[in-house]
Amino acid sequence: MVPNGWEFTTFEHHIDLLSGFAFKSAQYTENSDDIRLLRGDNIAPNTLRWDGVKTWDKHQYAELQKYHLRENDFVIAMDRTWVSSGLKVAEVTKNDLPCLLVQRVARIRSLPTLEQSLLRQYFSSHRFEQYVKGVQTETAVPHISSKQIKEFPLLLPPLPEQRKIAQILSTWDRGITTTEKLIDASKQQKKALMQQLLTGKKRLVDPKTGKAFEGEWEEVKLGDVTAMNSGGTPKSSVSEYYDGIHPWVSIADMTKHGKWISKTEKSLTDAGLANSSARLYPKGTVLYAMYASIGECSISTVELCSSQAILGIRPKDNLINIYLYYYLVNLKGKIILTGQQGTQSNLNAGMVKGFTIKLPTVVEQEKIASVLTAADKEIELLNAKLAHLKQEKKALMQQLLTGKRRVKVAETEAA
Repeated sequence: MVPNGWEFTTFEHHIDLLSGFAFKSAQYTENSDDIRLLRGDNIAPNTLRWDGVKTWDKHQYAELQKYHLRENDFVIAMDRTWVSSGLKVAEVTKNDLPCLLVQRVARIRSLPTLEQSLLRQYFSSHRFEQYVKGVQTETAVPHISSKQIKEFPLLLPPLPEQRKIAQILSTWDRGITTTEKLIDASKQQKKALMQQLLTGKKRLVDPKTGKAFEGEWEEVKLGDVTAMNSGGTPKSSVSEYYDGIHPWVSIADMTKHGKWISKTEKSLTDAGLANSSARLYPKGTVLYAMYASIGECSISTVELCSSQAILGIRPKDNLINIYLYYYLVNLKGKIILTGQQGTQSNLNAGMVKGFTIKLPTVVEQEKIASVLTAADKEIELLNAKLAHLKQEKKALMQQLLTGKRRVKVAETEAA
């Protein structure tokens, strides 16, 4: 049912859509002063990224006016439009200019019958995402056409109501953006805190003395203060080895659950353990990824086993697991960088045993861990707030963009 005063229509009647120009790659330039070319690869969900950008001779910019982009234009990658992180749709900002529109990218501006700022809400809606996933071609390179974008169906309110809806939803967008910035800032603060606390550059207060901790830290090899071994994978063709009582951790489980692991996607039977190199790790074991997501780290909260891609590390008496966890997390960036620069793309137990670690007393380790745990908690709360805001906005959009919930428009606006 169409709400009173609204119309059932399609984008075609309310947008100006332009596909980009076929710039010849042989004429790309490498001069940073030249004009950036906006290709599909430069579009990520809700943002433009300019790493690996191609450029065009700035002296030809004026004659290509048709393909100039403006602030607040929307662009859609027409190849691989949908990726796992969302739709490759973004709004052009002042910082993105000047740039030129390349083929297989659609530029969209609203016509006078459609509030430009409302486009942002349509493009971020679940309906538009589902529409794109439904119409894009199932080929080697999934794509959508200009015609398919124009055929997106929508219920459109009168302009005054459009503006009011856009204003309301923009308020939620600002709240979401603010929270995302707080999360980024908190992560950076935690990173800086780890670098200071885990190297001894910053010493915390000893609760017993009321003064900063003192004394030199002992520098040791990780293999001297821990016991460690990797896991194993039973034959996947033998069903009797799986769906047992022993949680079996994969790297996918670690990336999904993060710091604490209590549940896993798969589990092993006693036979699965007996017929593989997998072994049970006690509760509190630090799990460390040696392949693929190198340096990913978690702590087990239950007894479990793992694949051979994961090292189970058990600290000895002078090292606590939560301190070791933060030490390994802090080391992750350096490990990844080393892998990128060298020929060794994976780690092994011998390499990890050779890592050096600076050890304060157990009391100072506990204090450092408590401060970093508090930082984690702050980030966790902000992430929960962000998820709540996004869910609330999604529900509100569903009501406002279908007319199930109407907004009040001042008589002066409606006139």
